[in-house]
Amino acid sequence: MGVLRQEIVLELLFDAGGRLCGYRVQGEGHPASIAARYRSLFEHAFRLRASGLVLVHNHPSGNPRPSAQDIRETRRLAAVAHAMDLEFYDHLVIGGPLVVSMRKAGLMT
Repeated sequence: MGVLRQEIVLELLFDAGGRLCGYRVQGEGHPASIAARYRSLFEHAFRLRASGLVLVHNHPSGNPRPSAQDIRETRRLAAVAHAMDLEFYDHLVIGGPLVVSMRKAGLMT
């Protein structure tokens, strides 16, 4: 994902036992479009009876540092996930060969 020229979002879904129960590329396109995908993301998670999720997206610039918008949208998504009893484990940002875990960086809350 780190070498792609367009930003994509990968949704990884996990069951109650922590096993991967589904995944999907949420789409290609503009970085600002993640907010528009909330409904689709949650519908897919509930359809697969997932209890948790990890999001992964790339930065075509090669810089894995989460943008202010990434942080804002991740926090909004975390709030919605919490309200829906869905565990939001992490949001990983990939830039070139590097990965930043927003949870480890303390950016999710």
